[in-house]
Parts: sequence; C-alpha cells; structure tokens
Amino acid sequence: MFNSNIPDDILRQYAATNDFGFSAVDSGDAQEQNPEIEEIRSKLDQILQMNATCDGALAVKNQYDALLKARLLEVERAIVPLLLNLQKNKEKDYIHWPGQARHAQCELQINKVLNLTRNNL
Repeated sequence: MFNSNIPDDILRQYAATNDFGFSAVDSGDAQEQNPEIEEIRSKLDQILQMNATCDGALAVKNQYDALLKARLLEVERAIVPLLLNLQKNKEKDYIHWPGQARHAQCELQINKVLNLTRNNL
C-alpha cells in the first residue's frame, strides 16, 4: 500500500474503513476547491500590512494598553478599599464583621473581580 512499518494485514484491515472525509490533493487543486482562500489571503495581507507599519502596530498596542490599564484600575477599586479597611485599627487584634454582612459583601466583591478578570477585554 505505502511504505510503512505497520504490518500489511493491519493496513488491509483498515484501508476501507472511515477515511474521515478527506483526501490528498495538490496545492493547485486545493485552491480550486475553495474559492474563499484568495479572499482570506487578501484580508490577511491587509492585516499584516497594517500591523507591519510602526504606526499601525503602535496604535493597536496603545489601544490595548489603555483598555488593560482601565480594567486593572477597576480591579484595584474593588480590592484596595477592603484591604484599607482591614488595615484600620492595628492596635486591635480582632475584627468584628457579622456573618450575613460579611457573606454579602464578599460575594459582591468576588463577582466584581470575576467580572473584571474573566470577561474579554
């Protein structure tokens, strides 16, 4: 069948079973079978050309950096107030934080942080 270390009886046994719906073709044949490839190539070339220029790449980077900074500031605003409140009254060894209020406040902050960190930028 083809040059392989697999025994011939195994190759014969599986030769006619599930070919997974694909076949080998030359590169020219593949392009003829899928007319969308040229359109995709054209779009990819445009993207690469835009990002290849310093201005294009810098603009994309600056936009991403601004979004990331805004997201991190939101995370900071969700966490730092809690830490500042925990830091108050360092002379006292215990913090009184009733269970129901603690549970509700923690859940609110957890959801804020997860919303900021798990959603797409």
